[in-house]
Amino acid sequence: MAFQITYMAKVSSSGNPLGLNIWTYNGQATGANDTVAEIIASGYFNAFMQNLLTGNGPLQIGDTIFVHGSDGAGLYSVLTITTNVTVGAFAAVGVVGTANIQDGAVTSAKLAAGAVDTTALGAASVTSAKIAPAVLQYTTVQISAANFNGMYAAPKLLVAAAGANTLIVLDKVDLLMTYGSANYAAGGVVAVQYDSTANGAGVIASTTLSAATFQAAVSTGFVFNTGVVPQTFTTCVNKGLYLSNITGAFTTGDSAFVAHVWYKVIPTV
Repeated sequence: MAFQITYMAKVSSSGNPLGLNIWTYNGQATGANDTVAEIIASGYFNAFMQNLLTGNGPLQIGDTIFVHGSDGAGLYSVLTITTNVTVGAFAAVGVVGTANIQDGAVTSAKLAAGAVDTTALGAASVTSAKIAPAVLQYTTVQISAANFNGMYAAPKLLVAAAGANTLIVLDKVDLLMTYGSANYAAGGVVAVQYDSTANGAGVIASTTLSAATFQAAVSTGFVFNTGVVPQTFTTCVNKGLYLSNITGAFTTGDSAFVAHVWYKVIPTV
């Protein structure tokens, strides 16, 4: 197909002959019936020019043309007006920053397949919160000396309950103690348990370690593996994981801990 002047219209009405103009071209079925690709091809608008050798108008470099093709529409700028009229996609000055994008506006459907790969991810940028619940997850919890001495009466939360019909399955806890200046004394067998029942009376979610294990006078790591006792739904489902001990409170110690916790959240229905 070819350019038809009947479907070319000037939108702007500036009286300044040196000013740039805005045009519209109807290439739809009601007009020239050309596709956008055909309309923006080099030379399509040649017939609109008075003299291609001298670049004598009406088009000027920088003019804007609203192109309405039979298969779509677009905004284009005039790039050249001698030999052949050429146009290019209109581009705004500057870049679009995150502040210009509405929250939630970029959906998965708008991303090209494979657009996000490992090279586009920052180190440690994928957190447990962004992983499917049944995938192994990880968190850390700071445990002060006051927390440790007090966890007999007030068990220390490690992982919060995940919601109705969910069960947290412990994989492992590495409890790292940075020794202070005073050993822990007294206490009782330590374990990870379901819920915050005092005195270590919750359902055990891990292996256990004796009180004497924590009375070392040196920085030490303590490992709890997954438990082997039945997980009764009424006492384990939608319950958090806590660190506690039986027998009695630890005393005198002033060393702090960091609990590194690996776990999964699974549905029960």
